[in-house]
Amino acid sequence: MRGILKRDWSPRRRPGSIGNPLLVVALLLVGCGFLLPRLSAETIYLKNGRKIVAQIIREEPDRIFVSRGGGEYSIPRSIVDRIDKTSVPVNSPAEKVISGEDRTRDLPLPPAPTDEEQTDSSAVKNDTIDRVYLAELDDEASRRPSAESLHRLAQGYQQAAIFLTRQGNPEGALDLYRHALKISPDNLALTLAMAYLLVKQTYYNEAISLLLPVADRNAKVAAIPMLLGSAYYAQDDLNRAVAEWKKSLELQDDPRLREALEKAEKEQRVAGAYMEFRSEHFLVRYEGRETEGLVRDLVNTLEAAFRDLSLELDYNPHETIIVLLYPDQAFRDITRSASWVGALNDGKIRVPVSGLSSMTPELARVLRHELTHSFVRQITVGRCPTWFNEGLAQLMEGATTTSLGSQLAKAFVANKLPSFRALEPSFMSLPADQVGLAYAKSLAALEFRRDRYGMAEIRHLLTRIPSDPDMDSLFQNEIHLSYESFEHEVANYIVTRYGT
Repeated sequence: MRGILKRDWSPRRRPGSIGNPLLVVALLLVGCGFLLPRLSAETIYLKNGRKIVAQIIREEPDRIFVSRGGGEYSIPRSIVDRIDKTSVPVNSPAEKVISGEDRTRDLPLPPAPTDEEQTDSSAVKNDTIDRVYLAELDDEASRRPSAESLHRLAQGYQQAAIFLTRQGNPEGALDLYRHALKISPDNLALTLAMAYLLVKQTYYNEAISLLLPVADRNAKVAAIPMLLGSAYYAQDDLNRAVAEWKKSLELQDDPRLREALEKAEKEQRVAGAYMEFRSEHFLVRYEGRETEGLVRDLVNTLEAAFRDLSLELDYNPHETIIVLLYPDQAFRDITRSASWVGALNDGKIRVPVSGLSSMTPELARVLRHELTHSFVRQITVGRCPTWFNEGLAQLMEGATTTSLGSQLAKAFVANKLPSFRALEPSFMSLPADQVGLAYAKSLAALEFRRDRYGMAEIRHLLTRIPSDPDMDSLFQNEIHLSYESFEHEVANYIVTRYGT
């Protein structure tokens, strides 16, 4: 899980204090949509006394879908008192629109496919895929599709795909799986291997489409409902996620899956009375408490941040980003996060709601921070060390070491900072008095490399992390530094710049 905390680490601030910036995020993801002109709309009265003036697209037994801002969001019927379908001009005084309010992604998955049990090693020779050999497998399986030829095809392609994944080319691996499954569509091993990689790469719709046709005829394979549940959960389809995960647990017990199911069921209970909004890049679930002006400002900020990050990181996430807003206590119950955490990104951006009514610089900052984590998770297949991830998120939000440079320099000189190696796992397990320094040191590292070598180096390292997640090895191979030398360079950068 990725947490965020306020930038000021001065001794005057109460340890563990988060302050507004994180709660601010709460509002960032509320109703994403510009309020476009409409000729008329219906009035939906809610049980809490508020009302929504909007155009109803369709009605279902448990939800009403309305159009606002060029997008679509849904309202649970359980919170609706009545609907007045008398047309109301959009801009009339009667319209008082409700505002409404891992290192890897925390998804349970079966074991990753490996090539340890494969007997045919001909597909990869001298650290290179033998494309001629794969073409021969294609030809043989196409002309004489016997059990043996199809088995050899599956082994060869899976070995080649695993090799590409380890080399940091999961997209190439997926292309190999797609090709092999065209020739051998009923091969379960290939299907599961591809589905696993699709979920890791956040191609949730494709994973679901791949798995559903094989689920019934392989009803005893626990990995299928586990993967389906994870893909549904990532899309915030909680009902289907819970149902699939229960099927998997009935077939095979898994402690991590049990924990994920418990969390999803809590979210399911909370989500029942929430509204949803879907835009081009986001799905937002919220209670319905923000003002129309804030919604408009949030949309502008959110979409601008998405565009900026796409350019800065040379990457464009291909799946919808889920954003969930909670009352404070629901946030704690579901995330089980430390008291200093004010927002989380575990693949979904989660924020406790605190009452903001307008866009602020802090809100824009937190938005960019959390979105950066979403980008990094997809680029690195969830393998990015926490210090690199948090350092980059701070860098992208516009933070600098200037305000804390002197304090940080003294901590470096006194050797009071945890090593980068110690900061690779989640910061959640750190003592509260070390969290601020962990964030500060992470920012210093990314700021140093950016100032010295530019964003191009950071983008390059990000793309190499999937194939070389050991940072000591990665640094040796890509920037010709040991981890220890990197520590010294960052320390020298801070001490030289700010003194002691």
